[in-house]
Amino acid sequence: HNIDSVCIEALSVTVNDRNLDQATRSLGRLSSEVSRMKASDSERLQREYQNLVNGLVDQGLLEASANEAGFASNVLNPDVINEA
Repeated sequence: HNIDSVCIEALSVTVNDRNLDQATRSLGRLSSEVSRMKASDSERLQREYQNLVNGLVDQGLLEASANEAGFASNVLNPDVINEA
């Protein structure tokens, strides 16, 4: 029983209003940062994909008309972009 009491005491946390307020602010900052990173990664993925398609066109592996017709913008599934 003694070891149980020690473990319970060591792993116990006292939560008060101040702790909750700080945690809420931290979660808000974390959420904002995650949103910013998602937007940044999405833009980067789109740029890299466009560069890839342009490279394929330059090498003659993809017709320029397909690229001009919107091939590059329609191939990436929105779920892929959102996941990035």
